Amino acid sequence: MRRLISTVPLIAILALAPPALARKAAPATVELGKETSIPFVRTIGLYDFEADGDRGVWLQDQRRQWYYARIAGICTGLPFANRIGVDTRFGGGELDRTGALLVDGDRCRLDSLVTSAGPPKKAKKLKQG
Repeated sequence: MRRLISTVPLIAILALAPPALARKAAPATVELGKETSIPFVRTIGLYDFEADGDRGVWLQDQRRQWYYARIAGICTGLPFANRIGVDTRFGGGELDRTGALLVDGDRCRLDSLVTSAGPPKKAKKLKQG
């Protein structure tokens, strides 16, 4: 009489093996300060932004990667903006140095768009006691 081997434990082992054996690729390091573009910004938008006065802004895309956009000239409403738009008319669906930010009805043309580590951390306020 033949003995049947149960396949249930074997299937369970094989189902668990690929994740255990797969090697996770190290996250790609991004060269900071490199001229770049933000893909799909027209369709999926931005995740966050933080103004750097009236001459620049840190932009965060939906993948949570940061960029720094330097404004050509001055964008007076930028430090006080609660929301911004993007004009990608020359870049198709991506924002690059040929694009512009739309802030409070003004069109603020970009001078450059580079990869960034994000805005600097804010100093904590000391409690007076």
